Amino acid sequence: MNNMRLLVVLVLILFSSCTGEKNKTSVPEGYELEWRDEFNQADLNSDKWAYRTDNKHRSIQQKKNVKIKDGSLILNLRVFDKPVEGKMAAGAGIVSTRRFKYGYYEVKAKLGDGIDDDNDGKTDEGWHHSFWAMAASIDDKGEVNTTYPGIRRTEIDCFENPTEHRHEPELNGLNNFVQHVIVWDESGKEWGRLPKPPADVLANENFDANQWHVYGFEWDKDQIKWYVDGKITKVADYPADKFVHDEINVWLTAIAANWNGKDQEESRAEYDYFRFYKKKE
Repeated sequence: MNNMRLLVVLVLILFSSCTGEKNKTSVPEGYELEWRDEFNQADLNSDKWAYRTDNKHRSIQQKKNVKIKDGSLILNLRVFDKPVEGKMAAGAGIVSTRRFKYGYYEVKAKLGDGIDDDNDGKTDEGWHHSFWAMAASIDDKGEVNTTYPGIRRTEIDCFENPTEHRHEPELNGLNNFVQHVIVWDESGKEWGRLPKPPADVLANENFDANQWHVYGFEWDKDQIKWYVDGKITKVADYPADKFVHDEINVWLTAIAANWNGKDQEESRAEYDYFRFYKKKE
């Protein structure tokens, strides 16, 4: 191999190693891609997504905090100098306009910015990041202003990352999170969670949520499997002959949650893509 060909090969290998990590996927065998958003357009695709605009816990959720930049969805998290609608912080989120059911759901995400804005030794304080799925009510403005629609029965939380949990200290830190399905009954009350706490807690050693990771869940009529970077992390039996399985919207969100304390600092979340896969027939 001459020097020029060797140089070309090395450049291709380097390019692949630099770009492949961000585009890597971890899809289980037997699935094919059915729906996606790679966030490569200039603005959020309103045919695919609605904005989360509720006032919940310690933040309001604002449309202006959602941006598309350099092929990624950016959820900017803001802190106010004085209250807005009674809150001192603003989160962000989007909700799919389409509903899905059985299949494999996946995102690639970087959570938090890793910056200690207030110099107290902590980063990404006060925020609750989540990739989850539950039936949503979308209004005629293309917005979702409640997380408690009466139609909900199935809530699948692929990850919930509370940065500082006042009630469950094992969840402290952005690298620890919960993975579970919440079962809602017809009266709007929570029946329970599968796996049951504290078995739904995932403590990730040597894990850095500020870096790109692939998160997914696989749902069929019998069970749900959760994945991080292609590895199964949780499994829950969730049979359709025992529980109501409804169609679900996908939520990519970050709010200032009550259990995260009062010391929010500005931060962000970044999503490279969302993809939904169905079983091959």
